[in-house]
Amino acid sequence: MSEKRNLSRSESVRQRRRSGTQQSRSGKKSSRAKSKSGYRELPPITARGVVNDFAIERRKKAGKRRFNAAISLPNPVARALSFPRIQIGWRLLSFSLLLLFGTGLYLFWTLTEFRVSNAQIIGNQRIPAEEINAALELNGRPVFLQTPVKLRERALLAYPELASVEVSVDFPNIVTVNVTERQPVVLWQQDGGYAWVDETGTAFRPRGEAPGLIVVQALGAPPTITVLDADPLAPPPFISDDTVKALMALAPFVPAGTPILYDPATGLSWTDGRGWQAIFGTGGDEVEVKVRVYQAMVDWLTQRGIRPILINVAYPDAPFYRTEQVDVQVEEQ
Repeated sequence: MSEKRNLSRSESVRQRRRSGTQQSRSGKKSSRAKSKSGYRELPPITARGVVNDFAIERRKKAGKRRFNAAISLPNPVARALSFPRIQIGWRLLSFSLLLLFGTGLYLFWTLTEFRVSNAQIIGNQRIPAEEINAALELNGRPVFLQTPVKLRERALLAYPELASVEVSVDFPNIVTVNVTERQPVVLWQQDGGYAWVDETGTAFRPRGEAPGLIVVQALGAPPTITVLDADPLAPPPFISDDTVKALMALAPFVPAGTPILYDPATGLSWTDGRGWQAIFGTGGDEVEVKVRVYQAMVDWLTQRGIRPILINVAYPDAPFYRTEQVDVQVEEQ
């Protein structure tokens, strides 16, 4: 008892510390016993990145755990690339079309590549291509303003000597005009002027020279001819086609250098070199018959020494001749 009482203050502090240390060790042993009996282990304690010996020892005892799990993956399916769909409203579409149409119309109207200055003339022999182009009045206008109907009408109205006109318009600026000129067969002389006449009886102005024409001297104008259902763009016939046939049939029997006369009353005739007038009328269907009748009458009159002043075979069924009338003077007593 005396020893306990005589303990100094410092010794008493050391004794308390020793008793506290023993109590902590006994607490640790009890906690380990509890872990072995089923209590959950405490996590490892780290001190600023350094693992203490207790944590290392715990990891070694815990070991590694394995888990087996079956995972089913879906079959891979190849899919095509899909692009986003662009939805265009009707207003945007209509505006785009209007803008495109306006731009095209502006280019057609302004670009020189779409303007026509001259047409390609095909088939002309006597009429110069420059004159036909002047009548077409292209004037460098856009090609989409040129219509074949209008161009054909202009050409036919300006030149009656054109029998037919065909026009084609192609992009970008090509206009082709194929013309057929009338071929003259008769040189018609009347009132100090002259004109060419083709097989249809259409008269047109001469251009250049045309050898071998049948020369006709008209003593008067031929009658006006009316044709039903005629082309309004074609000029009316100047003489009937029957008269043209008669001229072409009589030409081989006319003496060389002798013109054929035309009289509106008696028709076609010429002056025979033997001194009479041979009249054949205007019909062209019976020219060969008229020629035979005429030759038979000439032979008959020559045999009898008759000198006629006129032989008329315009009607071959009823030919006649006329002699010179002799005025008989009777002396008064």
